[in-house]
Amino acid sequence: MDSKQTRSPGSVWRAVAIAGLLLLPPLLTSCATASNHKPAPPRIPQSTLSEKARQEQQEALLKVHRQALEELYRLKPSAQAEIQQAVGYGVFEVNGLNAILAERHGRGVIFEKATGRTTYMQLARTDLQPGATLRPYRQVLIFRNPQKLSQFIAAGSPANVSSDPDIKVYRLDIKGVATQADWGARYFRDADLN
Repeated sequence: MDSKQTRSPGSVWRAVAIAGLLLLPPLLTSCATASNHKPAPPRIPQSTLSEKARQEQQEALLKVHRQALEELYRLKPSAQAEIQQAVGYGVFEVNGLNAILAERHGRGVIFEKATGRTTYMQLARTDLQPGATLRPYRQVLIFRNPQKLSQFIAAGSPANVSSDPDIKVYRLDIKGVATQADWGARYFRDADLN
């Protein structure tokens, strides 16, 4: 027998160990690269509504939009000029419900004047105490800055949006109309209606 062909079991294990050590750095590098890789952005959920239900809900929000603007213009005529001069505006209907039972308190629609695009959104009040009850009201947001409008539509609202001087908010309820100085809410795109 050729001495080159005869190997002891220990030498075989040594060869396997050396091969493993040689392969270890590339494996560790690929693992490190994979862990440094940013995760994919979250997938936007698809609508669970039928096309007919989606259209009916969109039309209901557009009806609320028309009614809210008519009421706002009747109660505060100067608001019409503000909306005409704005880069965009939104109308939301906020439900009257027990805040502890729901995460979403209303829905609305945003209109971009430059593109004519309509975006349906939802809102969740962030300034409610547990067990608080909301009275129904409508809210009209008037955007004066195109970047703020685009950001609002794309990513929802930042936490401090109620203090933004580029967004004016009117509140319409049974008492009439008022400029709403503090309107703590989180706004986000409505996956069912867009």
